[in-house]
Amino acid sequence: MFKKILIANRGEIALRIIRTCKEMGIKTVTLCPQKGLEDHFLETAFSDEFYYLEREGAKGYLDIKRILEIAKKAKVDAIHPGYGFLAENWTFAKICEKQKIKFIGPHYSILKKLEDKMEAKRMAQKLKIPTLAMSKDPINSLKDLKKWIFLIKPPFVLKARRGGGGIGIRAINGEIMIGEIFTLALGIKRQMSLSFGDTEFFLEKYLPEAKHIEVQILGDGKNFLHLFERECSLQRRFQKLLEEAPSFSVDEKLREKLVNYALSFAKFLKYETVGTFEFLLDKDRNLYFMEVNPRLQVEHPITEAITGIDLVEYQIRIAQGEKLTISQDEIKKEGWAIEARINAEDPLNNFKPSPGKIEKLVLPGGQGVFVHTFLHEGQEIFPYFDPLIAKIVGYGKTREEAITKLKRALKETVIEGVRTNLSFFEILLEEKEFLNGTYTTDFLEKSNILEKLKAQKICRSFVSKKTKTEEKEIAELVWQIYQKMKEKISFFEEKSEEKISPWKKFHLRSLTEEE
Repeated sequence: MFKKILIANRGEIALRIIRTCKEMGIKTVTLCPQKGLEDHFLETAFSDEFYYLEREGAKGYLDIKRILEIAKKAKVDAIHPGYGFLAENWTFAKICEKQKIKFIGPHYSILKKLEDKMEAKRMAQKLKIPTLAMSKDPINSLKDLKKWIFLIKPPFVLKARRGGGGIGIRAINGEIMIGEIFTLALGIKRQMSLSFGDTEFFLEKYLPEAKHIEVQILGDGKNFLHLFERECSLQRRFQKLLEEAPSFSVDEKLREKLVNYALSFAKFLKYETVGTFEFLLDKDRNLYFMEVNPRLQVEHPITEAITGIDLVEYQIRIAQGEKLTISQDEIKKEGWAIEARINAEDPLNNFKPSPGKIEKLVLPGGQGVFVHTFLHEGQEIFPYFDPLIAKIVGYGKTREEAITKLKRALKETVIEGVRTNLSFFEILLEEKEFLNGTYTTDFLEKSNILEKLKAQKICRSFVSKKTKTEEKEIAELVWQIYQKMKEKISFFEEKSEEKISPWKKFHLRSLTEEE
């Protein structure tokens, strides 16, 4: 039994882990970047002990040497990495093992295998799990790029071989020349170098109108269970904004196929702890394996809501060497849960991060509403951390009830001092494609939500200035602005359709050229 755990993370996930540890009677140790910042890292007040990383911003949370020094000094039994930072770092997990400190996560050998997205797909193929067409080797030259482009054909994505969180992914729809693609690829390599310390990327077929479905797995190395699926199709630039469990798109027949794919992969790996096996579902209802996230996911609360299972508790118990004591039949799916990720960012300024100080805070409550956050009034939102500041979950007996709960919760929420995406979600939850569950991963790019948000902002601006304009006149003015925006978009779409795709020009020319 662990007596003390170091949490190598910050914010809401650190608080989430602390709460489960308290319920299990385990002491906790947390981290603070520098002296004087304690009030902005609430986990320092909730944990039993805390230590300074003595480095600015996110750097300290990636400093393996310093974290292990603190772990030794605090005499902890284990380290919980949360998500992000060192959660999938196999080198860190291996060093922990050598130092006789338990890493709460998969064995480092599993992390090393799954870190390589190309290798993970090859393992899936061996298990007869469908995958999308991809380059067999990393792209290292313009010649490599040209070869695989004409084999796979657009649309496709350039994807980091090692990475995650939607970073290092770019979709190409075919309306761009090869030279431009290669220039874009060089930019991706620079981003990957900063984020992952690795610059290899590969090319993979892109499904623009797909559903992103993932399966939550529990394993102890010998026994493997699924906790049903989550849908994560509401994304911006391959980064999730809203998730729901279960998925409206998955019936019992498809669910059986989906979870069997995930379980067979988990068994092949002899997987231990929690993990997420991710898939794409196309319009013909074909499934394709994407990747494995061998850690706790940001969206784990919605799975906990519909199953009643504490995933953090199971992570800790499995890390202690305990075996799963529940059977698949005991895991029931009850109700529906939807999570909105509240970010400190400006949706009307290309979702630019919005650091600052929280001046006023009102959080929602009531039956069927769960809030995961580290916010308090006076809280500083720093520019060098992820902009996620809260997760608000609506839970109900049905999807409709969960949506109603989430709508109500969002309207109750007040966050002043930084810009947030709260108003974005208020409009999103009224969209027809969201309400009927037909939205796909490219929904935001195709929808006019941001235009509606701009119109709403103009309307509120008029009202806040207390002009003498009647409400009807304001509504008509907003409608005219909105129509003008639509006309402008439509005009450019029509013009673009008249042009011959640069792709086609290049392809026709290449057919007449000698190799």
